[in-house]
Amino acid sequence: MLTPAHRLLFIILLIATALPLPGHPVASLAAEEPSFSPQATRIDELTVKALPISPTRQEGDLLYTGSEITPDGLELAGIGGLSSVYQAFSVLPGLNPELIDPSGIGGAELRLRGIRSMFAGMSAEGIPNYGIMGIGPRDYLYDLENIESLKLYRGAAPAPLSSGTGNRGGTIALSYTRPAETSGLVLEQSLGAHSLSRSFLRLDSGRLPTAGRAFVSASHTEANKWKGRGEVGGREHLTIGLQQPLGDRFEAELFYNYDDAEMDLYQALSYNQARHISSHYNDDYLKEVTGGPADVDYYKYHHNQTENHDLVAIFTYKISQDHSLTLKPYYASEDKKWLDGAADKYVDSERFGYKLEYVGQWQDYLVSAGYWYENHDLEKYIRKNKLDGAGRNYAGWAYLAENRGAGQIHTPYFQLNRQCGPFSCQAGIKYFSLKEPASLAYLSNKDTPAVYHDALNHNLGVDAAMSLQSLRYQKWLPTLSFGFQASPTLDFYLNYGRNFMRPYAYVPLAMTYSQNRDKFQAAGITLQDVFDQWKLETSDNFDFGCRFQHRWFSLAPSIFYAQHHDLLFVAFDPKVGVNYHQNLGDATIWGVELECNIYPADNLMFYFNPSYSQATFDDDVNNSGAGLAAKNQDLPDTPRWLLKAGAIYRWGDLSFAPSLKYVDRRYGDIENREKIDRYTTVDMTIGYRLKNLKFLREAGLELECINLFDKKYVGTINADDDGSSASQYYAGVPFTLIGKISGKF
Repeated sequence: MLTPAHRLLFIILLIATALPLPGHPVASLAAEEPSFSPQATRIDELTVKALPISPTRQEGDLLYTGSEITPDGLELAGIGGLSSVYQAFSVLPGLNPELIDPSGIGGAELRLRGIRSMFAGMSAEGIPNYGIMGIGPRDYLYDLENIESLKLYRGAAPAPLSSGTGNRGGTIALSYTRPAETSGLVLEQSLGAHSLSRSFLRLDSGRLPTAGRAFVSASHTEANKWKGRGEVGGREHLTIGLQQPLGDRFEAELFYNYDDAEMDLYQALSYNQARHISSHYNDDYLKEVTGGPADVDYYKYHHNQTENHDLVAIFTYKISQDHSLTLKPYYASEDKKWLDGAADKYVDSERFGYKLEYVGQWQDYLVSAGYWYENHDLEKYIRKNKLDGAGRNYAGWAYLAENRGAGQIHTPYFQLNRQCGPFSCQAGIKYFSLKEPASLAYLSNKDTPAVYHDALNHNLGVDAAMSLQSLRYQKWLPTLSFGFQASPTLDFYLNYGRNFMRPYAYVPLAMTYSQNRDKFQAAGITLQDVFDQWKLETSDNFDFGCRFQHRWFSLAPSIFYAQHHDLLFVAFDPKVGVNYHQNLGDATIWGVELECNIYPADNLMFYFNPSYSQATFDDDVNNSGAGLAAKNQDLPDTPRWLLKAGAIYRWGDLSFAPSLKYVDRRYGDIENREKIDRYTTVDMTIGYRLKNLKFLREAGLELECINLFDKKYVGTINADDDGSSASQYYAGVPFTLIGKISGKF
């Protein structure tokens, strides 16, 4: 763990190196990508302003291999899309984001072509965003008014994109909105049902005497739960951005993102409740304590508190017109505590590192190369509680351990691009190397101190059977893309990429071993032996598609195929007589997606984004000595058909944006016995904007209607693909009315 002194020193160095040097001559440095001579294979920019999705690429790429959400697309995501990155992509085909609370801060789940969002990668300014227990991206860390670019690479991802825990399900890339050239103030206030309130402010300095720019942004969100008792929020958020040119070729930037949120959680439904959703739509945790074992379901015993700090400095040196070098040192921390009935779960993580990137033009080749290094300390521990007439009181440790040293990630990459006439090729290779630190586990009882750091020093001694040596995982990850521009309005592409997922069920496996240690030891198997057999999950992803633009419409159909290997499954080991996580699973996923936009008039646009996905397991699973019939069964929470459709109509200063989502039948288990009915919901947003008023550059009023016809349906399904536990079902959000007033000064 970093000491407070080291932590403070690192943050001070980041801030100090990003600020302008006293007396240093400054000049403007262009923010655009280096001016490389090959022309990227792409269709000319569409002129329709209301287009919600556009093709995108990373800096240093030649081919447009991803999809980007435009400001109009973000508006379609509603208030939930301002706090949840997953919800921001709601208009894209092939994705099924589900909100538990309409505010967007009460939890969200996403499936990308059948793969859970915990298996996706996410980065902001190229720096991975991730955590542990639960593993994966933190989609709630940003105010999306401060995010200029929201990009998604489904399947194959360019080599320069980094992922902390993996990107088996795809990769999300975010970029901050830079400080504005002119000073300005943005104010927003949203009010809605269930006492929902969201206040947002952003202040831009404009150009300063040093030729630099800055902004500060803050928001506060709170609401009552829409069912049961409790509150969602408050959520306090702060974002700061600085941009300072230092000479003709050098520029420094700094972005700080702070998020502090706490909330009472919603209770999941069982399958029996979910299949009769109309009768159990408003079921939730107990409103009062009973003084008995049932208090495990008291709402105050299911509460979440999370605090995150993310800081990144960006130093860009323009070597010449065609060559640039970028260094990005960063620091990130997460302190998380959540009450889970009788258990208190904690995460205390710190990460720091850097990313060095080069982009340059060498004759006919566009080259990008880089190196990502991270040093991290990711601590997790679980405390037990006893529930009785005396309340909820400490009763010992369920998992007490500490890391011995730091974990490390090393990821060099290289990518080469070449265009020859209408043909383009992009090839990359990335090497991912992860070192997990050794850890010491401790024996404890109810007399062991309740405070974690005290318990590390006063316990019943080291638990040798549960302690671990350092672990290493490594994998080569190639990518290859081809493009062909058949005409100025039609291009084709073919992408291949290998993605990965690092092991993630450390605590569940350790708890299984602890509860069955006699059986494991009788078989001569240590916990270290089990972990030594683990490997990285991988997926081989193929995409083939085209993009066609016409004066009145645009089409972007694609076909995808993916083979997922070595998935962690909870399977039976006859040598031990116990079910535990092993790399025994494989899955095949294929389907088709279509992005279709029709614009018969300058002020009217229709979008129609259907998709078909077939995501199935390749083999049965031996669980408890009996086979689970998973072969050829759909992955949980993966509808075959998805449809997002709607329109954006502007009539003077008024705008109307109705939208429809259809979700096909899904299953909540790997044997497809728990069937969840299909559903259709309709949303509507009405907006009114005035520009160039006496004291305002722009004023806006907006009315958002979520689930307009109050459909009662099952939304989020929290389902483990490994068959380890019963799935959890959540009621979809009810009809909710939200109003927003905004002003730009």
